[in-house]
Amino acid sequence: MGFMQGSARFVGVLGAAVLSVAVSGVMPASAGQSSGGGKDAVERVPFSHIPADIRQKMHDQVPLKEAASKISWAMEKSGRGGFAGIVLQPKSVELWWKGKLPAAVNKAVGQARGIAPVEVKPARYSQAELKAAAAGLIADMKKDPDYPISQVAGSLRGDGLVLTTKDKGKAIAAQAKTVAGVPASYADGGAPSLDTGRYSDTAPFYAGGAILNDDFPGEPKKLCTAGWPVIDNRGISYLLTAGHCGRPGGGWRNGMWSTWVGTATQEHAGHDLLLIDASSSGRMWDGGMWGDFTKRVAGWDWAYANEWICQSGASSGAVCGIQNTDNFTYASWFDADDYGNRNFLYDLVVARRADGGLPSQHGDSGGPVFGVSGVTDVIAKGTVTGHNGSTFYYQDFGTAWRDFGINVKIG
Repeated sequence: MGFMQGSARFVGVLGAAVLSVAVSGVMPASAGQSSGGGKDAVERVPFSHIPADIRQKMHDQVPLKEAASKISWAMEKSGRGGFAGIVLQPKSVELWWKGKLPAAVNKAVGQARGIAPVEVKPARYSQAELKAAAAGLIADMKKDPDYPISQVAGSLRGDGLVLTTKDKGKAIAAQAKTVAGVPASYADGGAPSLDTGRYSDTAPFYAGGAILNDDFPGEPKKLCTAGWPVIDNRGISYLLTAGHCGRPGGGWRNGMWSTWVGTATQEHAGHDLLLIDASSSGRMWDGGMWGDFTKRVAGWDWAYANEWICQSGASSGAVCGIQNTDNFTYASWFDADDYGNRNFLYDLVVARRADGGLPSQHGDSGGPVFGVSGVTDVIAKGTVTGHNGSTFYYQDFGTAWRDFGINVKIG
């Protein structure tokens, strides 16, 4: 599952990280953490690094997401049919659906209404119909990295397609105002940059730790971030990170090059997902770029339109005030990765940082995208792919769950 869009360039790791800490509301370590630091450090005031207004918005969405989760799991088990999208409003959940709700989904809506208000809205098109309409365009895009349209998305309200282009006039000339009979609107924006590349983590490894690609020894700029600690149905432990960061068979070390992390074994290139066979534990580095404290991982959940989320990357530290958009991104070109490959990626969630600042930067790729759970814990939402100005791209955890048959480790 994914969402949409805004051109940004890579920034030097240290200088950019200091900037991000300043603008994202991350507090100095002394203000929020316990004495001692390291893997066992906890904050005196949980989530004190998140600005108070954003923290309140995230907590206000907890019952809405609980209600939305009931509906999402019903669809996962019984089929998505006429599903167009789930959109979180300030005090309610909107389920956009074409046609009659299946019995299982209708039952789940009734159960969800015991948690939060749920409105069922009529959609003009389902996501399946929108994606089918976009199939020919996506095929043309994939053939040409310089195609005038860099990204195609579908509205999570089911009212049409949204096409992103760096040359709006050329794109409109190349395409009619409908695609396969479906209304299309246009937005400005070129191909986003990938966020490649805290530092001395040791086994068992945590989400948010800095990791270095062993294919590029002695090159600290080839930095990425360890995503979620996960386990498969055979009981094998992994770290989930971004596919563009490495390759199956490639090795990884911690951010100081002092400890071996593991070898990547599985990849879903189109979804920008990579599994590293490594000892891992259900906690996440949080706070500034060095990792001031850690949080317990309480589980995972689907991504929802208008949901407020954070990311915790090796360069940026924790950055919050990021909100999912209400479009579902089907396909998009990205700039070249560390191997020099252009990446054509599918089904990414796209969000925006509300204050217009950078939501991520070079070194954050693969890192954990999270929501808050209760007073002190975090919920896995996905892994960082990249950014385009204040627009943020990530792959949701549910897609990794489907692709690899994995579950997040609970701390």
